[in-house]
Amino acid sequence: MEPMPDAPSSATAEPLVIMGAGLVGTLLALYLTRRGHPVHLYERLPDPRKAGLREARSINLALSDRGWRGLAGVGVTDDIQKVGIPMYRRVIHDQRGQLTYQPYGQEGQAIFS
Repeated sequence: MEPMPDAPSSATAEPLVIMGAGLVGTLLALYLTRRGHPVHLYERLPDPRKAGLREARSINLALSDRGWRGLAGVGVTDDIQKVGIPMYRRVIHDQRGQLTYQPYGQEGQAIFS
């Protein structure tokens, strides 16, 4: 998928409001901005870099093929891949302490964290 071309912004357009600056809201804001729409993006939760432990939420995210295609549409895959950590397999810990490994794809394929 080719990156979306930038479109000129309309000075008279009302801003589009996106509630939620999670993964999808942020990506949608990028797509709309590239199409020339003014966007206001709002998030209820505090900035996790500034919030205390009680207020912030943290989750390990894995980026697979569908996510890469979304990011490619706004031309940021190279930047994301530079900071991403490739994960080639998952590790399952059973009740006896034994480990089982399951690859995420073919040899050499990874999802990114």
